[in-house]
Amino acid sequence: MVNGVKLFSIPQKLLSSTDIITPSLSEQQSIADYLDQKCSEIDKLISIKQQKIEKLKDYKKSLIFECVTGKRKVS
Repeated sequence: MVNGVKLFSIPQKLLSSTDIITPSLSEQQSIADYLDQKCSEIDKLISIKQQKIEKLKDYKKSLIFECVTGKRKVS
């Protein structure tokens, strides 16, 4: 059983001897462009789904109104 927070530390010697590999600037840019495109597609899909939800809410309200006012028979 552990209580509280345990803090681990990495010695500076280990950090300075560790190689960090990063992609080239052009590859980073192409990754960013790809992610921007995919995020844009996702945002469009979310917008379409939100519009459908709003239409369904309006339809639900109209059905309830018709049932309450007797314009539509419920069986």
